[in-house]
Amino acid sequence: MNEYNWVKNEHHGAVILAGGDSKRLGQAKALLDFQGRTLIELMVTCLVEYFDQITVVTDKPDLYHHLPVKLTSDIIVNEKKSPLRGIHAGLSVSELPHQFFTACDMPFLNLELIDYMSGFALKYDAVVPCIGEYFQPLHAFYSRTCIDVIENQFMKGHFKVADFYEHIRVKYIGLDEILRFDPAQESFININRWSDYEYALKVFAEKQRTCLNGGEEI
Repeated sequence: MNEYNWVKNEHHGAVILAGGDSKRLGQAKALLDFQGRTLIELMVTCLVEYFDQITVVTDKPDLYHHLPVKLTSDIIVNEKKSPLRGIHAGLSVSELPHQFFTACDMPFLNLELIDYMSGFALKYDAVVPCIGEYFQPLHAFYSRTCIDVIENQFMKGHFKVADFYEHIRVKYIGLDEILRFDPAQESFININRWSDYEYALKVFAEKQRTCLNGGEEI
């Protein structure tokens, strides 16, 4: 159920990047179990409350055919594998002007924060959380206006996502803004190691207990 009565915006879609090799875990992070549901199922269930169109960028589409999403693989494949390739693909295959991008290992997406960020998307090429000197480039909105810039970055041999920010109009979402919607900054929890997964399971269980107890922590 849509708790916040979101108005879905026809200009925005969401893209989940699921093309990483997960070398540290040794298995697809998107398929990690969260009390009977896979991580990517959790993320899609959350995002579908706000976005009419969800795209998954992956080189293993057979893993995700059961999801109500659009599937695509990287379009640029002769360059170094990086999230920038996934951003390029997600922007290229959609007719929508703006996309919210997230990695497939971020269990605690906060729709209130995403909704706040979306309010800037029409005026900028990118909307990116920034805490001190650290960007969150895989919890960000990007516009199709970035496609040519990204392609130029590849031609220059630059594969880091944040490297192309200096060539576009970016709205940075600072810590004070983030804390208004996500005081614990759980939106940016991601899973790279088994210890990260164990921590995410603990946070998830705590959230489930809180929800079942009517908002009061047991």
